[in-house]
Amino acid sequence: MSGDYKIKGGGLKLKGNKQSLFKADKGKAKKSKANKEKEVDQDMIDHGGWRKVKNDFDLKGGTQIAIESASGNRTYLMALDNGTFTVGPPHDKGDPPSPEEIFALVKTPDEQKISFKTGYGKYVGVDSDGKLIATAEAIGSRERFQPVFEEGKTALQAIHNPLFLSFESDREGHVFVASRTAKENEMINIRTDAEEVAPVDYLPDVDKKPAKECETAYVKMYQHSKVDLKGRHISIDVNDKRGVKRAQQDGDLHEYLLDRRAKMKSDKYC
Repeated sequence: MSGDYKIKGGGLKLKGNKQSLFKADKGKAKKSKANKEKEVDQDMIDHGGWRKVKNDFDLKGGTQIAIESASGNRTYLMALDNGTFTVGPPHDKGDPPSPEEIFALVKTPDEQKISFKTGYGKYVGVDSDGKLIATAEAIGSRERFQPVFEEGKTALQAIHNPLFLSFESDREGHVFVASRTAKENEMINIRTDAEEVAPVDYLPDVDKKPAKECETAYVKMYQHSKVDLKGRHISIDVNDKRGVKRAQQDGDLHEYLLDRRAKMKSDKYC
């Protein structure tokens, strides 16, 4: 291993949800402890604390990742000091990736494509022959990749080719991004040592209320004058909340409520 190989900083440490400050009874405490023991990630323990990334949301820019073959032999993609890549030696159970097998992830929150940098300070890319290389000091189209998550399996597709990374190296041990389809040799595990966090829920609490309460809450928030429906013929049934429930599920709740509200008012106020 070269003495110049460094990974700057550590993984992004994200705090999980804190436990309740209220004391529970002994029965609940025992149940909580039992559930916690069941949730132990044995796969992460077997890989030295590096857990498997299961979806795009779980890939956070600024964290560290390692790319493992999904064959089960605990081999990782390894960077060499000449800018090429090979498949590293098998690891023992419980061992984490070696420094040459750890990369710094570059990704924006609203982007599915990723880039990553080796400990030698170069960005990982693909050359004209499809060989995986790390010689760039900036990110271009050759240095961008698309992780593909499907049915519990993962593959890594280059944006420039676009072909899949394969763990089937050539005679010299070099790794290529040259497979048109994601077969057995193209199946990978993206691992990280960053803590897993739940997706952020930006949906307002009022939108999660039952359909009737949800509509009533919005009416109270935005109604400036009472709308008298007595003796008026309108095209909707104000007591039928099925449409509101459907809009909550489909994500167009606000638009639906505005349209529904407009139909309850005269053209003068719409």
